[in-house]
Formats: sequence, structure tokens, C-alpha cells
Amino acid sequence: MNGTFTAPHTPRSILRVFLLFWLAIAAYKFAATLHYTLLAPLGATLMPLWIVGLLIGGESFIQVLLDVPASRLVDRFGRKRMLAVGLFSFALAAFFITQFSFFSYIASVAFSIIGWLFLAQGVNAYVLSYAELETSGRFLALRDTFWSIGVVLASISLPFVLMLAPPSMGLILIGIFAGAFLLLVFAPPDRPTMHATPILPAEAYHIKRTALSETVRAFWSLNPASSMLFIYSLAGSIFYGVIWFVVPLVIATEPNQEILGLGLGIFDFAIIVFGFLIGTIVDRGNKRLLIFYGLLLFAIMSILLGAFLGPLFLLFGFLATTGDETAGLSLWSWLHALDKAHAHDGAVAGALALAEDAGYTIGPIVAGFCYLLIGPGWTIAVGAVPLVLTWFIYTWFANVPLATLSAGLIPRMPMRPRHKA
Repeated sequence: MNGTFTAPHTPRSILRVFLLFWLAIAAYKFAATLHYTLLAPLGATLMPLWIVGLLIGGESFIQVLLDVPASRLVDRFGRKRMLAVGLFSFALAAFFITQFSFFSYIASVAFSIIGWLFLAQGVNAYVLSYAELETSGRFLALRDTFWSIGVVLASISLPFVLMLAPPSMGLILIGIFAGAFLLLVFAPPDRPTMHATPILPAEAYHIKRTALSETVRAFWSLNPASSMLFIYSLAGSIFYGVIWFVVPLVIATEPNQEILGLGLGIFDFAIIVFGFLIGTIVDRGNKRLLIFYGLLLFAIMSILLGAFLGPLFLLFGFLATTGDETAGLSLWSWLHALDKAHAHDGAVAGALALAEDAGYTIGPIVAGFCYLLIGPGWTIAVGAVPLVLTWFIYTWFANVPLATLSAGLIPRMPMRPRHKA
């Protein structure tokens, strides 16, 4: 293939022509998520958990600081090239697990930061470079689906991988990353140039970042919906950051908890299977009530997850995801209705991504300090406290006129990650 490659337009052809790229996404997300979930159990054998939490949370914090330079490197040197750099960095991170020691653990965390930076940026830039206005939703839906497939595969595999010695863990990860690299090599080439204008405003922050002052002004003009979404995104990411720290530790240290591997995957699996149905309900329902009850369901089920670290974890995880998606879609629709000019969609979406990154910084740090003090169940309950506070904040916001929360079509919102992204 050459630079004249033209993207297809039908859903079937988009899946077929870019199949190798979609499979590469699933493979990289499989291995990268598996590496992330192994960090807490492996770190716990080398150092106090509070230090492990600081390291894992610090990984996300450094990612926030380097996000913009990484996006510029992707634009300058090419998407597939920088995706290859990200895969190579992750392979090095896996190699250091095979040489398991305190210093190799630190090196593994460091190289994984580079991997997350270039893979997340590269995938989004590659997809958006091919997505035309009328096909953007199809491209992004396939990206989200194959990302989630990788997360589910990692969650299912985790209990079995945890039974292996670190050298074997590292070799498995290297093999999966190598497979992802081969798939990427034979995927369609980079498109010569990026679009001059955003393909989808909600995703534009992956191409062009906005100044902090502009983001603050945009958020202020769209209150209370923008502040509510920011708080909700922060609280949700703190909770998921706690979950992805605590559950792998429970699987590694407590007997007969292998089913929790499925529990980690239930958050993404629920969206793969029932996402369209949830969207239809939100599309036709009273969004004021859907936000209220969605947040309430998310908060209550998240607290119960800590009380039932067993088969019921799957049920409560599914219900928590249902509440999360219901509230998130409705809140995004509220924001979309207030922003009639849609002049700041990229800035707002970028701020929401910042809130999510901050949540994945705070969550593991909180979990690292709480796990040994109060146990895994109560640690998960602590992680759910921000969700309870978010529900109370919304009940206060709901006292203002919300005429825009009527039934109507839901605009596509940025991907709501329930895992490290």
C-alpha cells in the first residue's frame, strides 16, 4: 500500500480493511492492561504497598505531564512509527519483569509510561486521520470495541498469569507485544496529513490541545453541566483506579478468588454487550431522572462491590457499569445541549480527559495507603466515596432549571475509560 490509500466508508469494509490494525489494538491493550494489573501484586513482594501505590499513581501523573509533547512527536514522526516505539517500550517493560528485582521493577514502570503515551496518542491519531465526518462514529466505535476486547482478555487471563513466576509473566507479555507489532506492520499505512479541521469535536483534543485559560473560560460558560461532568469523571476514575489496584492484589493473595478476574472485565464487557441498549434508554428517557438514579446506582453498587468479593462481584459490577453509563451519557447530553455553538468541545473534552488522568493518579495512591490498614473491601468502599459525594452535588445542581434535559438524540461522547488508558 502507498500514500494514496483511501479509507472505506461502510461498517463492514472499515472492519475488513483495517482488521489487522483493530487486532493490533486488541493485542496491545491485552498485554498493556495485563502489565498494569500485575504491577500491584509484583510490587507488593518488593516494597510497602503505600510506595507501590505512589509509583502506580505517579505513572499516570507523569503521563499527564508528557501528554502534549508525546502528541507532537506522534504528529511529527508518524503514527505507525510512534506506535512501534510504544510497543517496543512496553516490550522492554516486560523484559525487566523477567529480571525481577527492585530496580528492574522501577525500570518496568518507567518504560511502561512511554508505552502508554505513544500507544494511546498514536491509536487516536491514526484512527482520526482516516475517519471522515460521516464515518467518524464507526471508526471510533470499532476502536472502543477492540480496546475493550483487549481489557476483557487481560482480566480473564490475570488469575492464571498470577500463578506463574515473574520470568514467565514477562515472556508472555513480550510475546503478545511482538504479535501486536507484526499486526501493526501489515496494517494500512499512515495517511499523509492530518485533517485541517476536527473530525469529531469531542475527540479533537487528541489532535490539538487547548490552552488552560481557554479551557477554564469554556468550562465557566457551560456551568453547571461542565463542572458536573468534570467532578463525575474525576470521581469515576478514582474509583476505577482503586479497583484495578485492589482486585489484582486480592486474586494474588487470597485463595479461591479467581472469579474476580472476570469481575475486572465485567465493566467493559457490559458496555460491549449492552451499551446500545443503555444508549437507547437514555436517548428516550427523562435525563434529569436518569442522571439522578444513574449516579445513585453507580455509587451504591460500587460500595457493595467491596462487601462482596466473590460471585456477586460480577452482578454488582454490571449494575455499577449500567449506572455509570446511564449517568455519563445523560450528563454529556446536558452539556451538549448547553453548548449550542460547539466552539469549545475540544477544550471541554480535554479537561474531562485531564480529570480522568487525575483520577487514575489519586486512586492507586489512596488504595496503596488503605489496603493494609482497612482491608480490600473497605478500600473499595473508600474509593466509592467520591461517587457518593458526586451524587449529593448533583442533587444540589438539580435545583437549578434544567430545561435542556429533555428527551432527544445523544451526541457521541468521548470514550469513558473504565481501565488504564
